[in-house]
Amino acid sequence: MSRLLSSSVLVVGTTVLMAAAGAVFWVVAARLATAEDVGLAGSLVAAGDSLAMFAQLGLNIAIVRALATSSRRAADVVTAALVVVSAGGVLALGYALLLPVTSPRLAEVLSSPLTIALFAVLVAMTALNILTDSVFLALDRIWSYLRLNGVLMGVLKVGLPLALAGVGAFGLYCSVGLAVAACAAGSVWSILHFLPGPRRPAPSPELLANRGFAAAGYVTYVLTVLPLLVFPVLVVNALGSARAGSYFISFQVATLLNAVVLAVANLSYAEAERARTGRHAVVRRSGLLIVGGSAVGCVAMVVLAPYFLAIFGDHYVDSGTTTLRVLSLACVGAAFNYWGMLRLRLTGNLAAMIGSQAVSTVVMLVLAVALVDRGTVWVAAAWGVGHAVGGLIGWLLTTTVVPFADAAPVRTEELEPA
Repeated sequence: MSRLLSSSVLVVGTTVLMAAAGAVFWVVAARLATAEDVGLAGSLVAAGDSLAMFAQLGLNIAIVRALATSSRRAADVVTAALVVVSAGGVLALGYALLLPVTSPRLAEVLSSPLTIALFAVLVAMTALNILTDSVFLALDRIWSYLRLNGVLMGVLKVGLPLALAGVGAFGLYCSVGLAVAACAAGSVWSILHFLPGPRRPAPSPELLANRGFAAAGYVTYVLTVLPLLVFPVLVVNALGSARAGSYFISFQVATLLNAVVLAVANLSYAEAERARTGRHAVVRRSGLLIVGGSAVGCVAMVVLAPYFLAIFGDHYVDSGTTTLRVLSLACVGAAFNYWGMLRLRLTGNLAAMIGSQAVSTVVMLVLAVALVDRGTVWVAAAWGVGHAVGGLIGWLLTTTVVPFADAAPVRTEELEPA
């Protein structure tokens, strides 16, 4: 438990440092650029991050499972990296080419072949950085993860706006993208320096055997993200833009707690995959850490909610405090769901993985559609209830129909000491 707890502290520290650097970046950006440029840059950052996540194709989950038993770990990392980089570049290119139709104002920011090409490269590198985060967790290289993501990327993200201040919205986006790209490059170097074996892009049998697992992980990710895309549209259509703004700000604040919970859940999954025996005990301890930690964070967020929202203005305190408190409680439901996902991944049962998250997502969407007219508090509650249902299904399935084994497959090769 001590190693899991100490690693969790480092992961939480990294997440907090990343969030703090992001906050400082937007404060600096607001001082150096116009509000319009900040808004456009924010839209590009959000789009780039989403495209980079979709570019994972489930490999960020499958690589954790495969590296535990892989006979060619370095080659697996290179193979997965090439796939997500290629997917990220293609998705970014398609997004940029569609902008004249979908968002003419953003199309003006990506108005030349050079800016479109640079956008595609930076999205591809963002996708690579997301993949390497999972690899660090799989290899238990948490200190490297902290130094690169928490320190290097934060320093660059804060400093680059000063160098690119005169380039407008695209310069602000490049400040973020170049910081992430430098982190991705450093992460690949650190990982390959640590891993033995050939570096040719020739996937191991273990990685190939997890192609279906990657696909299932990708589907579950899409299902998890879908409500986050739909809810803001529901709120603005039913309640108007002012209420939508309050919901958005409240959700952004709650996202910090959710990000910490998700990071610890991902770490716990990597810990469980590395465990040779006693996986049931590891998972039980992980559940206490994930759900218990989220409950502590929830209590703190409930108390501090009006103070967080006061940073944005009195309007948000008046209209968003209760919503933020419900979203904080919903993060406990999300933690339960992430623990259920962890358990289902260990079973390797693809139908159970997808089915559980599908039910969770349907519950969220149905409740949100039915209750949105009553206010943003009910939309927040729908998010939490849906997660809780997903966690309950995951727990029930893994304790009855599809239990996971207590012992893991035998490794074909052991890592050298760090």
